[in-house]
Amino acid sequence: RFEEAALCALRLLWSKRSPLNLLGNTLDVSSGVWRNPSAGIGAGVDSFYEYVLKGYLVFGRPELFDMWNASYSAVLRHLRRGVWYGEANMHQGTLKGSGDDSIFDALSAFWPGLQVLVGDIEQAASTHAAFHSLWSRFGVLPERYDVRRKAVVSGAWADMYP
Repeated sequence: RFEEAALCALRLLWSKRSPLNLLGNTLDVSSGVWRNPSAGIGAGVDSFYEYVLKGYLVFGRPELFDMWNASYSAVLRHLRRGVWYGEANMHQGTLKGSGDDSIFDALSAFWPGLQVLVGDIEQAASTHAAFHSLWSRFGVLPERYDVRRKAVVSGAWADMYP
């Protein structure tokens, strides 16, 4: 019963993806309209990637692996910037233009683990090395880091995090 309810919600979310197979960051559950069409792998969408792949590995549902494969290919095509991952408009696959395309988000740290699970070891190693370079530099992963400017991103929200 709970599994079917979760699958129903997941299928509805997947139906809201763009033709590029990208998901936005914030979906209004009442209207079904994307409030934030920024596609990324960090905060706001990280759990989708993790749960479809791990759900497939645990339950063996091909539908989940299809979702993973389509979304993973889209991430590599539209969000990957060298060894880093940025954000793009989910409908256009283009950079947002606000500078967020070069922002590392600490909630992206799970990504190399998923890459290992699907056997994409070379990508996982390069991504992990990039993320680990931040850990080595700061002694912890910064909540947000501007890869282009090579600086920790500050803002009003920053006081809530170490």
